[in-house]
Amino acid sequence: MEPTTRLDRHLGFLLTADRLKRVERSNRLHDGSRFENSAEHSWHLCLMALTLAEHAPPGTDIGRVVEMLVVHDVVEIDAGDHWVVAENAAAVAAKEAAAAERLFALLPDDQHRRFHALWTEYEARATAEARFARALDSLHPMLLVWGPGASDEVHVPVTAAFMREHKRAALEPYPALWVLAQSLLDGAVARGVLAP
Repeated sequence: MEPTTRLDRHLGFLLTADRLKRVERSNRLHDGSRFENSAEHSWHLCLMALTLAEHAPPGTDIGRVVEMLVVHDVVEIDAGDHWVVAENAAAVAAKEAAAAERLFALLPDDQHRRFHALWTEYEARATAEARFARALDSLHPMLLVWGPGASDEVHVPVTAAFMREHKRAALEPYPALWVLAQSLLDGAVARGVLAP
């Protein structure tokens, strides 16, 4: 049955969005007990944005950063979570674009346009808010996997050198966050859970 009222469309979207809790990510929780899901990831990123706001460039609208972080991974309901590298970037982008169109279209038209615009802004990284959101998204799995007190399990077969290069563009513009990322990687190498 097609939704007939604005509230029906809201409810349809919200109940569909609940499926994000079932999308398993490739990294574990900080304590190593289980894999994180994408809804938990989004929540933790929003908390990171509020907590680490002082590391954003002056004038950055942290409220908009949080809005982007709330919606940026909704597409994973359809597209799944992926470790994106050069070889799969175009395919992942196409899957996520199709997912964004389908999922945000569940909302009333004005909200469809607004949520889709937030997702597009995040993906384009053309604004200070989108770049800061991306930096936090880059830092988050590193913090969980290699942060102080993290599990000693080796989660992903990568090297510290690869991670530095893979995360550099997103994090280097934020000196304190880049120093933190380097420290996380150095600590993981020292503990023997990440190859140099």
